[in-house]
Amino acid sequence: MCISAMTFTLSGFDAWTFQIVFYGSLLVLEALHDDERLSTVLQPMDCTRQRAHALIRQPSCTLVGR
Repeated sequence: MCISAMTFTLSGFDAWTFQIVFYGSLLVLEALHDDERLSTVLQPMDCTRQRAHALIRQPSCTLVGR
């Protein structure tokens, strides 16, 4: 399985770094802050900023086998 990632920041989330990670056919949004890592699966038409807000407000974890 090919894994690649794109890292970025969003204004209003200065303490967080975000990654969009491709795990095969899955698109995963990860939010990183110190030792904390939150993640959620994205759908193709999802708004990344809205999903980032939701992820930080209601943390979840998406486990993907490697």
